[in-house]
Amino acid sequence: MKRILTVILLAISCICQAQEEEVIERLTVYGQVWGFLKYFHPEPGHRDWDQVILDNYEIVKNCENREEFNVVLSRLLEICKDYEPVPREVNDSMLFHQSFEWIENELISADNKAWLHHLRLNKPAFKNKYIKGAFVGSPDITGENKYETFNSNPAINYLAATRYWNIINYYYPYRDLIPTNWTEVYRAHIPEFISASTYDAYYFAVRSLTTEIRDAHGFIRTENNPMDHYKFAPFYCESVRDGVFVKLVWQDTLQPFNLQPMDRLVAIDGKTLDEKWEEISRVVATSNDYYLSKATYYLRISDKDTMVITVERNGKRITDTLVTIDRETLQSRYKPTQSNGEKSSYAFLKDSVSGKEYAYLHMGRLKSSEITRKFQRKLHKTDHVVIDIRNYPNWTVLKLSDALIKGKRKFAKFINMDFDYPGSYKWTTSQTIGNTRKEYKGKLYVLVDYNTMSQAEYTVMALQQHPNTTVIGGQTAGADGNIVEIPLPFGIRSVFSGLGVYYPDGTGTQQVGVKRDIPVVQDKSYIEFGNDLILNKALELIRNE
Repeated sequence: MKRILTVILLAISCICQAQEEEVIERLTVYGQVWGFLKYFHPEPGHRDWDQVILDNYEIVKNCENREEFNVVLSRLLEICKDYEPVPREVNDSMLFHQSFEWIENELISADNKAWLHHLRLNKPAFKNKYIKGAFVGSPDITGENKYETFNSNPAINYLAATRYWNIINYYYPYRDLIPTNWTEVYRAHIPEFISASTYDAYYFAVRSLTTEIRDAHGFIRTENNPMDHYKFAPFYCESVRDGVFVKLVWQDTLQPFNLQPMDRLVAIDGKTLDEKWEEISRVVATSNDYYLSKATYYLRISDKDTMVITVERNGKRITDTLVTIDRETLQSRYKPTQSNGEKSSYAFLKDSVSGKEYAYLHMGRLKSSEITRKFQRKLHKTDHVVIDIRNYPNWTVLKLSDALIKGKRKFAKFINMDFDYPGSYKWTTSQTIGNTRKEYKGKLYVLVDYNTMSQAEYTVMALQQHPNTTVIGGQTAGADGNIVEIPLPFGIRSVFSGLGVYYPDGTGTQQVGVKRDIPVVQDKSYIEFGNDLILNKALELIRNE
């Protein structure tokens, strides 16, 4: 009897699971049809298209079979039936075919598929109220309802996931680089959204979805960030080639713990570092694994009052429990050492070994106003210039390149999404750099690492047009192009790279980073002794000239 009951319960469980999967599949397809109409047909611009999806949410969930569901789809299409077809022809090479694969889903009837394909190939000409071109062709997302106050509404949560999925599907210039099938991503995340009964759960559902595009620009902005209330373990750590090491410890005499600088982190709260990185990857937007491995900030934060840390010291494992500290207390109790004024943005130095002179430029501090004629003359008198772009520049690339590079040279070209045919793109003319009549005759050594992101990567691409440039360092962030915001319900704005940036030969930088001539990664001596292997490599090249 007990065995029979177990079999019955197991069968019921399987039936319930199958039914739930069918519901999610219907919501997936409905959201894709809804979003397709939103960007391909003029009718959604004349009505509250959000309300259409909200009104049909429960209806879609409660469909008994495929036939009922297609009746719902047919009614949705009927709202947009009348239009004057305008044939659209796009070269196959300019089309993200992945954006339209969902139309072949077997859940959609043959008649509805035919209608969708016809609309795709004969898109009416109209101005879409939801999206338009902005600066250098990046999409400007407008006309979206904000739903300011969170009210635990599964239909609105579903709308949020659907809005995001469709914008990325048709207007993300790196759509072809998304590593996981985008429809499968949508299908997998819908349950997390519709079950989010609290703002915090909804917030993390959004963060999790946005990481799927593998774009370090894919962060979110909000005035209500639950992680702002997280606490911190009282230490600072850094990731290098040899592992993650403790760099600084803030000891409390009232609550001492056994942790020292140069301890190598092994586990946190019983999870290995590999498991922690996997956990972090679900809430932190990164373009590549190297950039993810540098997100040590997230190893130190917790929503709990304690954190169990396991480290390795002199070949032995040590485990201790640390009391976490809120942000305000940490900032008031452990103030960083004050420096004597801001460090210089550039310097003309002499190598202590070879005696050779070189210029050092810190692009995070250097301002265009400092690139004077006097500065340029002095720069041209040196044989070596070290340009440190392990930071975020101040849009000095144009003026600096004008001082170093002769004539106009192509260094980048963009792709813009085609607003007349969503899911396709257009190449723009190549960007040029350089202007000086007297080219800098020496050698440029450009230093990069994971901090080299976006404008910094763009700057490296420009400086690479000098014939004597050597790029040295670690893989860069791999997030290039202007950022675009997607307004989502309940005060969250999701960001993505809205402009595709490529080298003139078509080589991409997104996810992979800029081209490097000499890869160099810091080791633990950088943490322990400040031994900067990337800078040292540049000095080594200068000495051997």
